[in-house]
Amino acid sequence: MSRESGRVQQWLLLGGILAVLAVVSLIGHGVWQQILHLQQLRATEAQLQAQIRYEQERQQQLKQELQHVLSPDYPEEWARRYGGMVRPGEIPVIVPDSAEMLPASP
Repeated sequence: MSRESGRVQQWLLLGGILAVLAVVSLIGHGVWQQILHLQQLRATEAQLQAQIRYEQERQQQLKQELQHVLSPDYPEEWARRYGGMVRPGEIPVIVPDSAEMLPASP
C-alpha cells in the first residue's frame, strides 16, 4: 500500500466520520425539537383541562339557575324583586340605598 493510498483512505475515513456526526447531529436536533414541542403541547393541554373544569362548573351553575327560573315560584319572585309588584292588599315597602339617604337636619 502506497503512502498516497493511505492518505486517501484516512481522508475517506475522516469524511465518513464527519458525515456520521452530521447525521447524528441532525437527528439529535430533531429529537430536541420534538421534546420542546411535546412540552408545549403538555402546557397547552394543562391550560385546556383547567378551562374545561371551569366550563363544567359554569355549566352546572347555569343548569341550577335554569331549574330555579323554571320553578313555579320564580314568576312571583321576579315580580316582587325586580318588577316592584305586590299582591292586592299588600303595601309595598321601599328601602332606599344608603348612598341615596340624606343626612337628617337638626
